[in-house]
Amino acid sequence: MASKDKMKTVINDLGDLEMNSTGHKSSDKTTYSYEEALEITGHGKYNYLMLYTCFVVIIAMGIDIFGLGIIVTAATCDLGMTLSQIGVLSSMPFAGIIVMSYPWGYLSDTRGRRLVLMYAMCGSFISAALSSLAPNWQILAALRFISSAMSSAAESATYALLGECCGSRVRAKYMLLITSALMLTPTLYYITGYLIMKLDFTVYLLGIVYRPWRLLTLLMALPLGVSTLCLWYFSESPKFLANVGRGDEAVEVLKRMYVVNGKSEDKFPIKQIFLEDGSKEAVGDFSFRSLWNQIAPLFKPPLFIKTFLLFYLTFVTYIANNSFAIILPTIFNIFFTSYATSVEGASFCDLFKLTNSTATAEVVIDYKQDIANCKNGIEDNTIWAGCAHGLSFFVLNALISQCASKRKILTIIVLVIAAAAAIGIESTGEAISGLILFYVFLTTAMVFGVISSYFVDLYPTSYRGMVACLGMMVARLSAFAGTNIISGAMTTNCSTALYGGAGIVLSGAIAAFFLPSDSSLAIN
Repeated sequence: MASKDKMKTVINDLGDLEMNSTGHKSSDKTTYSYEEALEITGHGKYNYLMLYTCFVVIIAMGIDIFGLGIIVTAATCDLGMTLSQIGVLSSMPFAGIIVMSYPWGYLSDTRGRRLVLMYAMCGSFISAALSSLAPNWQILAALRFISSAMSSAAESATYALLGECCGSRVRAKYMLLITSALMLTPTLYYITGYLIMKLDFTVYLLGIVYRPWRLLTLLMALPLGVSTLCLWYFSESPKFLANVGRGDEAVEVLKRMYVVNGKSEDKFPIKQIFLEDGSKEAVGDFSFRSLWNQIAPLFKPPLFIKTFLLFYLTFVTYIANNSFAIILPTIFNIFFTSYATSVEGASFCDLFKLTNSTATAEVVIDYKQDIANCKNGIEDNTIWAGCAHGLSFFVLNALISQCASKRKILTIIVLVIAAAAAIGIESTGEAISGLILFYVFLTTAMVFGVISSYFVDLYPTSYRGMVACLGMMVARLSAFAGTNIISGAMTTNCSTALYGGAGIVLSGAIAAFFLPSDSSLAIN
């Protein structure tokens, strides 16, 4: 009998020693893989608050970068800007993103996601707030360059921080949900602009004329400050900490998540964690060699194919969407103005051809009238068009996020439908139906969040921030180039621009076939 009891004890002891997928032994169930540890912490208050905070961070970044168009429109008179100066000022956010994407990726992967976000959003808030006191357009441009360069850190570090603090069950869904925040930003800054610019006051302050557009600039900077305060509540990504050899700190963060999610600290079972991908990068001093070591693996096997594929999809979606979306208010204004006076049967592109001969003269006349009257107003039609576009895309993206488990097929379907819509815009031969199809074409924006989720899932922890930042550099370079091409082509070569966009989007749908299936995707 004693012999049987002894044998049973030995078997139980052996059962307590479990081998994980990488050969680590877990004794007494105190050592877990990172994904197992996330499951143990549960999904609750900490995760929901982080989702909310990342939502605010993305909104703050979107308002800071894309809301500049409203500020430029409202400040044209006070700052006495010419059209060429307006163009330079409006391009500052893209320049800031392009310059800082690489450094933010490096810092995010080597210094920490939360740390980078806090410093970046705080710096962006200070610069954006100071820009409300800019005495001339040159200083305004410099401050907005700094502001957007700082806030652009959110485009990578936010996704990495959120993705590494929630389980695989909701990770892709959360990636799409915070992308919805970017869709919501036009509605927020258009409505804010509409309300503030209805005010009429003039205050002389520190040698400048303080008018409503300056108050608007300050109010649009506030979300950056709010997001900084929200980030203060959270801890660093435990996966980042584990990845750079700070395992004890990672366990403490996981314990905090466990407790905040409503569980008893005494029952927290985790003593050690290990990373399934086995990739650990030491945090060293800044050097050009360390920069190279951070980026080089992305363009070598086995990551090269993934990098090329995702960067190409980024190029496709951003050049096809942002190139048109940035000038969308202008497109709507030209459309509705021309439609009222057009002949029956005019197509979508015909309306832009009608404005080609008089557009330049009208812009110059309107500009001179603004200088004389100095109204600093924003047209109501621009406000409502921007609100409708932003709000509808926010709702659509939120609905699509419910299908996050089928990212690959979702990407293909959206891109194929968008390409077909672009072909049909001019083919219908009718303006209203062309406008509807043009709106459908812009739904390529629904793919932004999907691509961001792949940056999190397909790369080791050490390179996620870097690859996402480089992806955003590709995105903004594409948008910058595409905007300059499209803005001139819509009145002279509208059909060519639309058919070209359709071809690019269709090539993206073909490329999406080579994405890994969601069922076989390994979550790192």
